[in-house]
Amino acid sequence: MGLESQLGDNIFTTTIDKFVNWGRKNSLWPMPFGTACCAIEMMATLASKFDLSRFGAEAIRFSPRQSDLLIVSGRISIKMMPVLKKIYDQMPDPKWVISMGACASTGGVFDTYTLVQGVDGFIPVDIYIPGCPPRPEDLIDAVIQIQRIVEQESVSPKRRRGAIAS
Repeated sequence: MGLESQLGDNIFTTTIDKFVNWGRKNSLWPMPFGTACCAIEMMATLASKFDLSRFGAEAIRFSPRQSDLLIVSGRISIKMMPVLKKIYDQMPDPKWVISMGACASTGGVFDTYTLVQGVDGFIPVDIYIPGCPPRPEDLIDAVIQIQRIVEQESVSPKRRRGAIAS
């Protein structure tokens, strides 16, 4: 009599990557970095009408050390960019970034020397959300896309996104 016949349907088998990624994708802890109009739309996404908590991302953290998803929204000035970079660096791995709105993604209509023309020149961005400002549904779609990225990640540091293979 084999082990499978003794346990019947009482066992669940999977790979460690799938198990860990299932937990990660269903419990994202966003760190909002909202500086302008897009932040209002981000707040609307968290409210009851759109309810981002349906996707496991309701635990908003204002501490980078407790977050794994950075949502950058609004205009980022050159003086604010070091602060954003420090916040990103303080986040534990693995971490993901959403650039929300035209200003965070490309500088938007504010093509001046005082504003950063896209945060991707300073921190890696996983998902870009176009719009001025984008709708809450767009942010929800971006979180779903982040969940798809998380599903493909590896627990092994050698196979993780951005890791240097030795």
